Amino acid sequence: MAAYANNSADAVVRLLLLTLYADRVKKPEESEEVFRRLPDLAVFADGVAFGSVPDFETLIAKHDAEVQQALDDSDLLAFTERAISAIDDPLLVPSVLDAMRSIAYADEEYHHTEEHLIEQAERQWGLHTA
Repeated sequence: MAAYANNSADAVVRLLLLTLYADRVKKPEESEEVFRRLPDLAVFADGVAFGSVPDFETLIAKHDAEVQQALDDSDLLAFTERAISAIDDPLLVPSVLDAMRSIAYADEEYHHTEEHLIEQAERQWGLHTA
């Protein structure tokens, strides 16, 4: 996994794409939700503002293959742990978690793999209550 600064737009996109692909199916509703949520998250992520949809498309394309490859690797757990730990800003964490939930629910099917990923993020961020 390439190294990116914590709380960077790269780190955010990587985690949102992990959520998108958690059920191994890239559904249009979930993809649309990623694009819908990115402008708000980019405001918080490392001060880099993205001005247009092509900027988001470029950022997503930059990480898409890496995330898909990670899903097929035997080291998916470590990849996921590193992706989650790359978000540690107390102002950014709740927004990213909310975006992850929105992506998971966008297709109106909450898969156990999406639930597991979100619970893992909550645990790592110290937000898991159960």
